[in-house]
Amino acid sequence: MHKDLAPPSVSSRSVLASDAEREDMVERLREATAEGRLTLEELAERSEAAYLARTREELSSVGEDLPHVTAPESARTATGQRSFRAAFGDVTHHSPSLEHGIEATAIFGDLTLDLCASPAPSTGELTIQARAIIGDIHLLLPEGVRVEMNCSTVLGDVRNLIREHSGPEAVTPRVRITGSAVFGDIIVAHPSSDRRTYWQRWLDERRGRA
Repeated sequence: MHKDLAPPSVSSRSVLASDAEREDMVERLREATAEGRLTLEELAERSEAAYLARTREELSSVGEDLPHVTAPESARTATGQRSFRAAFGDVTHHSPSLEHGIEATAIFGDLTLDLCASPAPSTGELTIQARAIIGDIHLLLPEGVRVEMNCSTVLGDVRNLIREHSGPEAVTPRVRITGSAVFGDIIVAHPSSDRRTYWQRWLDERRGRA
């Protein structure tokens, strides 16, 4: 006589972690670094551990000694927002969809998003959440857009190098950029025909600060 085997119960901590949960943990580690709780080296080590974590239990252990730093019990609600990430390397994306906004993260790497050929959002507004943690984010925008930047910095830099928009605000596409730069840069510029000139100017300026 065979007995029915009950399926093993799975605790929430042994559930596999999602990319959104890993991103949330890295953001909380960044906040802890800004508060002086972690050193730069510790931020680098724990960020790498967060991205390598397979389960929620492993992810939670990355910040268990920090206040209010635990893995979320459920994944972030899907909104259709596109997420782009450069971790420990350089990544470039061309013409991504903009309809539901963009989340851009660079950790120990450079992320370049060329949005010039992307279809404009139906609302006429684009929201970009940018986080540069010991890395740089380059946002290349077309002529004629209006940029509003509200980004915090911790030993980082935020620069808007695009030319002033022309035309009435009511019909001018608007790009809102929020986020933070921690030991990294968030740079907004036009690619246009002087792309190489811009990059050379940017490199010369950076070398001059060294």
